Amino acid sequence: MFGVMKRRDDSPASGDIETVIGKNTKIHGEVSGTGNLRIDGEIEGELKLSGSVIVGETGMVTGNVSARSLDVSGTVHGNAQTEEGLTIHSAGQLIGDVKVNAFQIEDGGIFKGRSEMNPRAGIELKVRPQPAARPLQEEGPSAKTASRTAASLKTTAKAEKK
Repeated sequence: MFGVMKRRDDSPASGDIETVIGKNTKIHGEVSGTGNLRIDGEIEGELKLSGSVIVGETGMVTGNVSARSLDVSGTVHGNAQTEEGLTIHSAGQLIGDVKVNAFQIEDGGIFKGRSEMNPRAGIELKVRPQPAARPLQEEGPSAKTASRTAASLKTTAKAEKK
């Protein structure tokens, strides 16, 4: 009864939104924090959060985003890096390069950029085998024929000029 105490976890639960940038709000500058953030307004600047970022349908971010996860239903113009996943919903668009562990684009969602998927721990990347190096061949009959053909074309071209 007295020997067991539950430890209070101050980090927000994965679904709890700690901060909301309203539809009629514009922010210029860097936004950083540890909680989850929902954007229905506009942010111009870099986002650095250890929590999740949700960009609502009316939300717009112009700048790079670094977060645990990113859900885009609005617009993001900038590069994105997440520890977990990135989802671009049907009304969302992301213009920029992404580096994520998981990437999902719903039908109608727009992505323009390059993507890099981080392999999960314990997963070994399979490397494409390189073709065996060919030994250099000495000048054979086909090479000699090509040289003669090129020389005769030069001779013909000189003769036509005269």
